[in-house]
Amino acid sequence: MKEIVKNFINHKKITSSSTTSNTSDSYKRDLKIFLDFLFTNKINSFAKINKPIIESFIESKEFNTYIKVWKNKNGEKTKETTGVRSDSSKKRFLHTLSSFFKYLIFKKIISCSPLPTIRSSSLEDPQSLTLEEIKIIMFYCDSDNFFEDFNYPLREKCIIDSLYYCGLRVSELINIQMKDIKFNNSNPYILIHGKGGKSRQQPYPTYKNLIKYIETDRERILEGISSDFLFVSNYWKNKNKNSSNSITRQFVDKRVKEICINAFKNNDNSNNSTNNNFIVRNNGRKKYRMISPHMFRHSIATHLIDEGVDLINIREHLGHSSISVTSRYLKSFREKKDILKKFGPLSTGVENND
Repeated sequence: MKEIVKNFINHKKITSSSTTSNTSDSYKRDLKIFLDFLFTNKINSFAKINKPIIESFIESKEFNTYIKVWKNKNGEKTKETTGVRSDSSKKRFLHTLSSFFKYLIFKKIISCSPLPTIRSSSLEDPQSLTLEEIKIIMFYCDSDNFFEDFNYPLREKCIIDSLYYCGLRVSELINIQMKDIKFNNSNPYILIHGKGGKSRQQPYPTYKNLIKYIETDRERILEGISSDFLFVSNYWKNKNKNSSNSITRQFVDKRVKEICINAFKNNDNSNNSTNNNFIVRNNGRKKYRMISPHMFRHSIATHLIDEGVDLINIREHLGHSSISVTSRYLKSFREKKDILKKFGPLSTGVENND
């Protein structure tokens, strides 16, 4: 069974242009958890899987929780915690299983999938930050407190700028190399290498901040050591390496959460939480939103829609392969307009059925 899973992942790498290393890693993690569940329940063949088994898996602890492990620089486990798997993580897991069962059908290992059909329309609307929240974060990034809170504030500021203004995926951000920076012209841009090997020229409106980071914080981090990457890590110093790698996804996630938490904590008018969630209050009620780097990408798309930018330009800006992916933001925008039309400040609060 393990060999079949390995062959499936190799098959996806060869046949799917959208399968990145991160996608492959997700497949491996998800299917390992699924295999462990099957072995625990003494199921030694994919042909024996039926809908009751899938239902049992979806109700299991393995599917509904995750384990996070911390390791020291020697690779030794120092801490382990268990958390509740988010809805988006569960849906990604189900998509992994759906793709895997389609492969098993293709290989004639099973005759039909035990999973129900997963429709893209069932996906949640992308969560984003409001323009006011973005202003609070950007204001903090320009403050004295920000430059006191972080050892390399210009690097952290440019990370936020890149995620929002350029709408970058984290994988795109951490893989930018110095040769991709094209600032020697009237329209400064960065060459971004996106999913499926597709590249795009990404305008960089705050390029002066990036130049300042390169000339100061980046030089301080490297201390004369060479690196091809734009956003470099100082972790190499603890391992006595002679070159610096890029920052990691984990670093970006941790740093972005820390910046957002500090921004809202320092804002006098903010009613937000100081943990890893925003708390948005509305008439005494609370709504929780998990802070993540990807929220900035969703945010710029939403704000461009609000400004009336057409979907084609937004698709090019975000590097989407299909306009249907970008149209999610338009759907969310139209739903908001409908709500305002029916229950806006000039309405009576009651839907007009005429």
